[in-house]
Amino acid sequence: MTTNTIAAIATAPGQAGIAIIRLSGSEAKNILKKTFRPKNKKCAYLPNKMYFGEVFDGEEFIDQALAVFFQSPRSYTGEDTAEIQCHGGSVVAERILRTVLKNGAEMAEPGEFTKRAFMNGKLDLSQAEAIMDMIGALSEKSAKESAKNLKGSLKESVTNIQRELTDVIAQVEAGIEYPEEDLEEVISEEQIGVLAPMSMQLARLAESYQNGKMLREGVKTAIAGRPNVGKSSLLNLILGEERAIVTKIEGTTRDILNEYFIYRQIPIMLMDTAGIRETEDEVEKIGVERSMEAIDLADIVLFLIDGSRYLTMEDIEIFTMAMDKPHIIVLNKSDLSQSVTKEDVMNHFGEEPILVSCRTGEGKEELLEKLYSFAAVNDGEDPVLQRQRQYEAVLKAKRSLDAAILQMQSGMDLDCASIDLQAAWQALGEISGSTLTEDIIDRIFEKFCLGK
Repeated sequence: MTTNTIAAIATAPGQAGIAIIRLSGSEAKNILKKTFRPKNKKCAYLPNKMYFGEVFDGEEFIDQALAVFFQSPRSYTGEDTAEIQCHGGSVVAERILRTVLKNGAEMAEPGEFTKRAFMNGKLDLSQAEAIMDMIGALSEKSAKESAKNLKGSLKESVTNIQRELTDVIAQVEAGIEYPEEDLEEVISEEQIGVLAPMSMQLARLAESYQNGKMLREGVKTAIAGRPNVGKSSLLNLILGEERAIVTKIEGTTRDILNEYFIYRQIPIMLMDTAGIRETEDEVEKIGVERSMEAIDLADIVLFLIDGSRYLTMEDIEIFTMAMDKPHIIVLNKSDLSQSVTKEDVMNHFGEEPILVSCRTGEGKEELLEKLYSFAAVNDGEDPVLQRQRQYEAVLKAKRSLDAAILQMQSGMDLDCASIDLQAAWQALGEISGSTLTEDIIDRIFEKFCLGK
C-alpha cells in the first residue's frame, strides 16, 4: 500500500448546502494547514474538532469553510485524514480540490478511501461492498439490508463458519498425521455431523442472493402479451401517471420502456414491452425481439390477456415463453364484456389469473401484493447476499464442503477430504477478502465511486 496523500470531492456534484473535500495520508494535516486558515489563530488542529475559517489558494481567498482533522488510526481509512466543508457548488469545490492537489495531495482513484480502510483493517470486503450498496440503495429496505452487512452481519456469519471449518480441518489433519492410530473412520463420522449443518447454512445463504439481487437492482418485471392487450395501460395504472403512450393502434409500443417504483420498500423495475406477434414491419420486428429478450432477463413476468377478446395461439405461445420463469397471469379489461373468463384461463393455462381493469383500477392492489410476495425479504437478522461475487464464493464453498462430506461417507482417504475442506475455507475467505489476490481486490474497488 502506498503512503501518498490522496484527495477527492466526497459529495455529489451540483448545487447543495455544502460540499466536502476529503484527504487521507501522512501529509493530510500539513496540506490542510497550507489550504485552510482558521479564524482562531491559536488553532492546534486537535483531532475530531471542527474549526471555522477561510480557504486560500496562495493569497487568493476562495471560500469560508469548516475543517476537521482525524488522527490515525481513529479515522475512516485508518490513516491521518482531513475534511474541508465548503459551500456547495461544483465550481467552489473544484477550486478547493485543485488547491489541495497543488499543495501536495494526489488525486484519489475511485474507491481508494474505502480500499485504504480495507487494507488497514478498518473493515472487511463485505462491509466495503455494503457501503456502496447503501449509497446505491433503491429503497429503504435495500438500505436496511446493506446496513446489516455494514454492521458485520455477513462477516460474522462467514467468520463463524470458517472458524468451525478450521477446527474440522485440524481434526482431519491430525488423522492424516498419525495414521498408526487408525482414527480416520472415527474422525470422518464425527466431522460429517459437524459439516452437514455448515452445508445447510451455506445453502440458506446462497438462497438469499435472489432476493438480495432484487433489492439491489430492483425486481425486473416484464409486462408481456400480444398487441393491444393493455400492457402500456397497466404500466400507467401501476405508476399512477401517464408514462407510456396508449392508443387503439396495434404496435404503438416499439421499444422497451423501463420505469422504477417502490412498493412496500421493495424497488420494482417495470418493463413495458412491444406486443409479441408475427410482423413484416422492420421496426416492430426489432421491438418484438427486444420484448423476448426482456422476458428472458426478467425476474418476474406479468403475462397479460385481453379478457374482451378470445384467446389466440399468440397468447399460448407467449405464455410458453414465460411459464418457466416466476410469472403472474393478468386478465385485463374486466370492466368490458368478457370473451375470456377466469375459468377459461384456468382451463388453458392451469393457473388462476388476477382480474384487472386499467380503466377503473380494479385488481391493482391484488396484483401489487402478488408481485410483492415474489420479492419480499425476511425481516430477520440473517445476512442477505447482494453481490454476485459473494454468491459465487458461497456456492464454491458449498460445493467443496459437499465433496468432502461425500468422500468421508465413501470411506476415502482423509487426504482427499482435506483438499476440499481447504478449498471451502479459501472460498469463504473471498467474501471477507482475506484470501483474494491484490489484482482482484483492485478490480472490485475500481467499481466504487470517486471520493468514497
